[in-house]
Amino acid sequence: MRQGTESDSGHSVGTLTKAKAVLDALEQLGPSSIHEISAYVHEPASSTYRLLSNLVTLGWVDHGLHRGEYRLGIACVRIGGRIEARLDVQSIARHVFKRQEGSNGSWSLFVRHYVRSVCVQMTFLGQSRLRSPQIGYSLPISLGAPSDVLLAFLDQARFERLIEHYRYNADLGGLLSTFRERSMQMAEKVVQRGYAYDVDQTVPGALTLAAPIFDHAGHIRAAACYSGLSRSSRALVESGADLREVTSLLQAAGEISQGLGYVVDGEEGRFDGKSEQ
Repeated sequence: MRQGTESDSGHSVGTLTKAKAVLDALEQLGPSSIHEISAYVHEPASSTYRLLSNLVTLGWVDHGLHRGEYRLGIACVRIGGRIEARLDVQSIARHVFKRQEGSNGSWSLFVRHYVRSVCVQMTFLGQSRLRSPQIGYSLPISLGAPSDVLLAFLDQARFERLIEHYRYNADLGGLLSTFRERSMQMAEKVVQRGYAYDVDQTVPGALTLAAPIFDHAGHIRAAACYSGLSRSSRALVESGADLREVTSLLQAAGEISQGLGYVVDGEEGRFDGKSEQ
C-alpha cells in the first residue's frame, strides 16, 4: 500500500483550509456566484469551482435559485448546528463542574452516540484516587447510570426505536421482550426519581450518579454524572435519603440545562412526544 508523504499531508491540510474558507464565505455572503466567492477567499475562479463541485457532492453546498449561484447545503447547516450544540453543552458543563466546591471525585458529561453513551467532558476534583471516566470512554446504552438517563428521558417513539436498534446491534434475539420490559421499568423509576445511579459500572469501585440535561426545546441533550460516593452509599441512595451529592448533581444538571435555554415547567419526562436525536 502506498505510504502517505509529507507533501500529501500538506496538500490535504491546504485543501481543507480552502474548503473552510469557501464555507465561511457562503456563511457571510449568502447565496453567491463563483466570482464573488473566489474574490472573497482570494483564490482563482477555476480552483474555487473545483472546490465547490466537491462540496456539492458532499452535500455541504447546494446550487442556488439562480443560475451559477451557490449556497450552504442543508447537510452543512445540520452538522454545524450539532457541533455547535455539542460545544455549547460541554463549555457550560466545564464551568459548572469546576464550581463544585467540596466535591471529592469526578464530574463527567455523557452524550448518546447511536446505542452507546460517550464521555465528552471530565473534571476531577479533590484527592480521590478513584478511576475516572476518560474522554471518549463509552458504555452500551443498556449499562450504567448515564445510559439509563439518556434512555429514560427519550420520547416514547424514539425509546422504542432505540430498543429495537439495540437488539440488532447487540444480537439479543429472543431477549428483546425481556430487555424492553426491563428498560421500561428502569425508565419509569429514573423519571420518577429524577436521576439514575450505578455501582461499579461507570467507575470501578464507586457509586455513580447521573442526572438529565435538557436543551431549550426540552429534549434530553446529555447526562451529568458524579462519581465519588463509596459502594456502601448504595442503600442510602436506594432509600431516597437526602444526600448532599444528589442535591449538588441535580442543581448542576439544572444549571447546565438553563444555560442551554431550558425552562423548568414541571412536565419534563420521557413521554413528551418530542425528540431531538
